[in-house]
Amino acid sequence: MKSLKDKIEKEKMKSEIIPIFSTPVVKTNIGRNFTKKELQLFLTDIPMYKDVERGMTNYGSKDTYLFDSHTDTLKDIKKFCEYPLKNYLEEIEGVDTDLAGLRITQSWLNKTKPSEHHPSHYHTNSYLAGVLYISCLQNDSINFENRIQGMFNYIEFPKKKITDWTTETASIDVKEGDLILFPAWMIHGVSPNNTKNRERISLAFNTFPIGEMGTYERGTHLKL
Repeated sequence: MKSLKDKIEKEKMKSEIIPIFSTPVVKTNIGRNFTKKELQLFLTDIPMYKDVERGMTNYGSKDTYLFDSHTDTLKDIKKFCEYPLKNYLEEIEGVDTDLAGLRITQSWLNKTKPSEHHPSHYHTNSYLAGVLYISCLQNDSINFENRIQGMFNYIEFPKKKITDWTTETASIDVKEGDLILFPAWMIHGVSPNNTKNRERISLAFNTFPIGEMGTYERGTHLKL
């Protein structure tokens, strides 16, 4: 006759963990090298500055509408970024993209040199945020903070390990050409640049809805 412990272990083998209300983050790659013209723009031609008032130790572009001000040079990169935005809406959110979509609003360059870092933050007035990696460090990643963890749970057990369900942070490995798309409310950042001679360069952008939103019947209809 099986013991109670054996029965419990057997039941555990049958259990299924079902993720509910997960937050989708998409990673895709441009699939080609950046052109000489694109690299010249990213590496030398875009004026950069350090926003010390916001506590930044790295550099951002003075121009925050790069896709608009460098249309010819960045048209292929912009087109590449727009396709997964459309796919995100269709495949993840089930949106009718014949009626509504997302347009890229602001777009800017970030440069993090040795001993610099980019603090954690989120993007206001944006629906999805995107980061395209032009130059990466070895074993580079983008780091997310679990904004929801602890918000609705007021019980704290002593922990002997961190699981996917209780972690407060998550990292996604990135390399040159990777595009990361995520809900703009997610808190994200990157680790300090601890190299001696390498620079992390990324092109970030915001998005906002266009087209018809909501429904007539529910009194939520908008034309944007």
